[in-house]
Amino acid sequence: MQIKPEIKEKIVLALDVDTPEQAKELITELKDYVGVFKVGLQMYTGNGYEIFKFMKEQNIKFFFDVKLHDIPNTVAKASENIIRNGASFFNIHTMGGEEMMRQSQEAARKVAQELGRENPTILGVTVLTSIGEDCLQNELKVPYKPSEYAINLALSAKKAGLDGVVASVWEAKTIKQVCGKDFKVLCPGIRPDWSNKNDQKRLATPSVAIKEGADFLVIGRAVTSAPDRLKAIQMIYEEIENAMLTQNKSYAVSKGKLILENGMIFEGESVGADGTSFGEIVFNTSMVGYQELLTDPTCAGQTIVLTYPEIGNYGINKDDFESGRVHAKGLIIKNLCENESHYKSNVSLGDYLKQNNIVGLKGIDTRHLTQIIRNNGTMNCAITTGDVTPELKAQIRNFKIDKDITQQVSSYKVERIIGNGAKLAIIDLGLKKSIFESFKELNCDITMFPADTKAEDILNENFDAVLVSNGPSNPMDATVTIETVKNLLGKIKLFGIGLGHQIIAIALGAKISKLPYGHRGSNHPIINTQTKEILVCAQNHSYIVDETSLPIGVEANYININDNSIEGLICEKYDIKTVQFHPELNTGIYSQWIDEIEQNKKKEISYAN
Repeated sequence: MQIKPEIKEKIVLALDVDTPEQAKELITELKDYVGVFKVGLQMYTGNGYEIFKFMKEQNIKFFFDVKLHDIPNTVAKASENIIRNGASFFNIHTMGGEEMMRQSQEAARKVAQELGRENPTILGVTVLTSIGEDCLQNELKVPYKPSEYAINLALSAKKAGLDGVVASVWEAKTIKQVCGKDFKVLCPGIRPDWSNKNDQKRLATPSVAIKEGADFLVIGRAVTSAPDRLKAIQMIYEEIENAMLTQNKSYAVSKGKLILENGMIFEGESVGADGTSFGEIVFNTSMVGYQELLTDPTCAGQTIVLTYPEIGNYGINKDDFESGRVHAKGLIIKNLCENESHYKSNVSLGDYLKQNNIVGLKGIDTRHLTQIIRNNGTMNCAITTGDVTPELKAQIRNFKIDKDITQQVSSYKVERIIGNGAKLAIIDLGLKKSIFESFKELNCDITMFPADTKAEDILNENFDAVLVSNGPSNPMDATVTIETVKNLLGKIKLFGIGLGHQIIAIALGAKISKLPYGHRGSNHPIINTQTKEILVCAQNHSYIVDETSLPIGVEANYININDNSIEGLICEKYDIKTVQFHPELNTGIYSQWIDEIEQNKKKEISYAN
């Protein structure tokens, strides 16, 4: 491996070992990959300057992590002593004040000059005061927002002539903006995703730290406790190298156009893949959740317009996918955050769109576009980075979402997920991961069936209930599933969500109509007609059940407060409950459904006895 000095000098390896002998072994093994070794008090007390002397002999840079405190004369003398013993880096606690820091750095640099050595790097410390001891004792679950106090400490360090500060990753970018790009930031607690998360508190991964502007990354047990330390440091080295390659990369901006079926054309800038995509244009009013929307199978065939103007600020992570791939046909936004910031982020939204060959545009007035969709209704569209031709316009007019779209987004085989609770069959029409996880958390014994499953395949097994899942497009096109549900009526308890709710309604004899522009967002108000409870829920649908067509015995038990459309059905005759919305976040509806099953089973046992 070619060792690049600009990468090597960023790595500060903490000597998280127990003895000087172990430290010497570690230094000797990894010195080619590490710019600076960090010596804490555990390596210093009781052993004098043994490690200092060893590294001086080896001509190795080291950082003395001593956090000198508030007595000016003592700090100045200590600073001199640190430099005489060979340290290249050390830190002074900024709580001591600007004058104390100035005296300390002047004393240290005077000694360095006397000894004919290069000036040491002297850093202030903001990280303890800005994050707080409690946060350092527990691995951060969310990134800490830079505080004004931490920035003031950094400014004091700069005025005192210090080279930089020890600071949280999440403060690095702001500190450099305020104090200048040459003001150094050293970030502790940096550990890669693959390391053991129980052995040390982690604040960020190396790639995130680089993207946030860190100049030095303190890495410890991820390397020192690894079975193969050389391989571990090489992997970190490569991660830093890859992050640096894209850190300041500027992409040539491609122009792109959105063409609506009604002939209107909007020009913007490409934020995804080059090419052309066709879809049904819809808008979503959620402020967050773009990752979930893109990967929600319910969005298959759709080009999504996000009304909230600032998108991409928290990037894309490994945990919030609703399925294994992107189902949306395209994405339209106003502003794209070029420098995402979140401790879980693995890739920017723009790069994710490129990687998944999804065409997207920014620079569109999405609220004006939303008004057009509201006034004209949902229509076909195209996004292109190419030319607008008569052939392209004809393709827009002729575009249709495939009638077998549920087959395309469904699981392709029967799969069982073992649990100790209710035995639940799920007909997968494009089931969201979050809905699946909700039932899994209720300890259900789940069997997933593809969309083309026949009723007898389900009835042959002893299930407590069948859930017909959410999914995309026109419910009338799901003819196989409609027939399956008809054959299940009265034979087993049925639940439905989203598309499943609509399909069950059709099987019962109700009619479906299409909304002009659908319900899509995370703040739609729903009322339970029986309890009068108000729920604020996520919505993502174009079709509704026609209330005037409900057969006798089928009642609407949830209503949309905005437009009085049906949001849920109940049918006691066939033991059916459905909801149009996605209730997994806050309503307890799933647990009510499963509790019903458990209560019925207890009654059956009681009757049998």
